[in-house]
Amino acid sequence: MSDQPKWAWWVVGIVIPVVGIIVTVQVATKSDSDDDKSRSTNNSAPINTPASSGGNGSPAGKPATDPATAPAANAPAKKLAGPMKVTLKPGAENVDLDTSSPFGQPGSKGADAWVGFNLPDLALGPIKSGNVVAIVSPDGPEPTRDDCAQAIAKRGTYTSGELSQGTRLCFQTDEGHTAYLRITSVPTRSAVTFEATVWE
Repeated sequence: MSDQPKWAWWVVGIVIPVVGIIVTVQVATKSDSDDDKSRSTNNSAPINTPASSGGNGSPAGKPATDPATAPAANAPAKKLAGPMKVTLKPGAENVDLDTSSPFGQPGSKGADAWVGFNLPDLALGPIKSGNVVAIVSPDGPEPTRDDCAQAIAKRGTYTSGELSQGTRLCFQTDEGHTAYLRITSVPTRSAVTFEATVWE
């Protein structure tokens, strides 16, 4: 037997796993914190309120904006694409919404969303995980970029649920663009056509 006391082996057997657990928790916590920070900086849109758009300086915690470069209060958001028709079908079920002309593509490289033709419920969801889909009421006017951004922030989820003609969705792309999709056609699981508007 070894000259080392038994308690030394006990300490080694306990200390090493405890250190491993602590390091794992620290790394996971730091990673989650970094993800939260990047989400909040990528997904948040500035909101003009009377307090933040007032005269002399900016309130604490609010960045000052240059009036010459600030958008007009009621100016419509600049569109990257649309409204335009996009059709996805088996073999071309992915779409990159960060382009000026989105179209169905076979691979997921660069794509933002896909339709699961092989799923029990025909649904649209993001390529990467995240709560970036918000269902919009089928009634009422078409949502604006700000309406969609607020809907995603409040009730974003990872899937559209069962798609049907008239389903209206807001979607946040992986590059931070906001999109509005209105399903116009869902023939028997052979294709999904929607009208897409993507804002910068």
